[in-house]
Amino acid sequence: MDDRNKPIDYELADIVTDCPHEFTIGRKHYRLYPVTLAKMYRLRPYIDVLAIDDGILMVSPYLEALRLVQQNRRACCSVLAIHTSPNSYKELFDSKKMAERRNAFSRMSNTDLASLLVIALTYDKTQQVIERYGVDKEQERLQRVLKAKEVGKNNITFGGNTIFGSFIAPLKELGYTDNEILYERGYGYLRMMLADKISSVYLSDEEISGVNKADGGRLIDANDPTEAENLRAMFASRGIT
Repeated sequence: MDDRNKPIDYELADIVTDCPHEFTIGRKHYRLYPVTLAKMYRLRPYIDVLAIDDGILMVSPYLEALRLVQQNRRACCSVLAIHTSPNSYKELFDSKKMAERRNAFSRMSNTDLASLLVIALTYDKTQQVIERYGVDKEQERLQRVLKAKEVGKNNITFGGNTIFGSFIAPLKELGYTDNEILYERGYGYLRMMLADKISSVYLSDEEISGVNKADGGRLIDANDPTEAENLRAMFASRGIT
């Protein structure tokens, strides 16, 4: 099955399992592993050099990948060498193995190298999964609630200016180790973990009112007999018992 045509449920399964993409060059087997946080930083210099056109990559990924290969094969091979490094500190910084993979990719034809590069550059489907399951909407809703919660309160927030406070620290609070966050767990997995974790916020009646005004509506209290009757009448008018 073409990875670009996989159902979104499969994409979620790939994120949950940190599933790699296997391929073969001659008799040698390789895997494109999920990008970790450490790999993102190792990839950044090469991505900057390649100057990828995201617009063209979305519309015609193969043509953009072929252009990149023709303009800078060495950088493309380095990108693939990092993507095919097993997710651990030892493997990522093994310069000998990295050079071996880079040299193997350099012997590929432009068309084959471009095809492989397309998979590497479009592998992460985390944002599509977030949007498909409404995780982004829940985050927006949480922000509105937190905003209402802070009205009239003497709360001041500090920090979160770098990835240490905004990403690494919350994951460490959940029990993840530095190795897991940086080298072992895919960035998409960790991103989903933070974005979709259950959060509960206590609100006073006044604060709930503030949230409802911001949403342009109000909450219905089904324990109130009048509210419950209004709710039944609304459903009945739509043929729902």
